[in-house]
Amino acid sequence: MYIYQKEFGMAEQAEQNDVIINEVLFNPIDDGVDFVEIFNNSDKIIDLSDLRLGTIDVNQFSPNDTSYKVVSEENSLFLTGNFLVLTKNSFKVKDQYYTKNPENFLDMNSFPVYNNEHGSVILSGINHVVVDAFTYDENMHHPLLNSYDGVSLERINFNRPTYDNTNWHSASSEAGFATPGYKNSQHYDDQEINEEVTVEPEIFSPDNDGYNDVLNIYYKFENPGYTANITIFDSQGRLTKYLVRTTLLGTEGTFSWDGRTEDNQKAPIGIYIVYFEAFDVKGNMKKYKKSAVLGGKL
Repeated sequence: MYIYQKEFGMAEQAEQNDVIINEVLFNPIDDGVDFVEIFNNSDKIIDLSDLRLGTIDVNQFSPNDTSYKVVSEENSLFLTGNFLVLTKNSFKVKDQYYTKNPENFLDMNSFPVYNNEHGSVILSGINHVVVDAFTYDENMHHPLLNSYDGVSLERINFNRPTYDNTNWHSASSEAGFATPGYKNSQHYDDQEINEEVTVEPEIFSPDNDGYNDVLNIYYKFENPGYTANITIFDSQGRLTKYLVRTTLLGTEGTFSWDGRTEDNQKAPIGIYIVYFEAFDVKGNMKKYKKSAVLGGKL
């Protein structure tokens, strides 16, 4: 006797950030295809037939456009905590990349066209309210890559803003340069913060192997309204990277440094100083110096 289990429930309408863009392949290899992976980051059950996937260009002002495609022509439930890969040909994606969850794919009848160098991925609801949006650029990829072809951009943390470029990183070489349908190779969970500013890990190695590829800079303040500058210096006090400039903070959050210098080169192995300054309109100023080691293979 066979027993089949199927989850079900009442679908709700997706609101902003209920469903997030989690991974994007916009420059496939050979005869490969683009894909967009989404994640249900809410406690809702979402009907995929209510979602639209698209792009936007400088001459387009509304998501009510032919570039926006219906995710599913049929009612289909997207459950809390699930990943789903949207593409026009899931067979090709599975053929070129390993996936732990081959069932987490959906072939769309019509798929948006994404530029290989830069563009925008827009996920909207049936009422044209933007649920999530990601503006990508090939320069967001890791500087050590010989080619960007076939390498996806992965989101580092579900709860950090999609528009934060430091929340995205090239999929690791160890994972085959993409992780369609399952947890990202560069995923990093929220950490318990005991100080106002913390950096982790103490030693990071931006070699795109999926292990400690980025330095995460956490902050947690009692009051809102601070604006931050975060600058990276080497052990000699020389400027390495303007990571964040005059960015309005929440009460807590994270920024990530992928080891790139201001001229988009990989920084040398060594000790680096993270200089974090925050100020508010009342003239209150907070300054922090944190050290970290950029390691690597010799």
